[in-house]
Amino acid sequence: IKVSQEHFPYDRANKFNRGIRKLGMTPEGLSYLDQFRGLITHIGNAMGYVRLVRSGGLHCSSNAARFIPDLQDVISLVQLCDESKISPETMSAAQNLDAVINNLTRNFQQDTDYFKLLVDVFAPALQDSKNNHLKNFYLIIPPLTINFIEHSIAAKDKLNKKNRTGAAFTDDGFAM
Repeated sequence: IKVSQEHFPYDRANKFNRGIRKLGMTPEGLSYLDQFRGLITHIGNAMGYVRLVRSGGLHCSSNAARFIPDLQDVISLVQLCDESKISPETMSAAQNLDAVINNLTRNFQQDTDYFKLLVDVFAPALQDSKNNHLKNFYLIIPPLTINFIEHSIAAKDKLNKKNRTGAAFTDDGFAM
């Protein structure tokens, strides 16, 4: 495969996009590239959902943590109670409070990069010799981009028609 160092010509991407349609269509009228676009959209939506849940968790944690003066230098209430020789019930409450504060601290310190996690999961499979064909995966990005744009335009055009099957003003249902 001869590939330009700087760019992937539009004509070649468009020809690829048309050629994929010749391979066959599903009963719903989708090409292999349409199905792949849908799969990538689902993966993106799943990653967006995970980030949304993570952001919500951090928001709740930050609301609870505002009552803790310093998350960097947390003083153990259990140690203070040991020194004061207080009742077992109060000691149990101190242990519970320490556990909650430690959990809040851990939630703030935990920095998970989900994109890196995804790369780490797929990297071994992509580096396996039986998947050498995936080394040319980047070549499908330009035709996939054209496919996405054509799909978006077609979906928006259907908004003004009587039969609105497949109509959308955005392909990203996650934001809705």
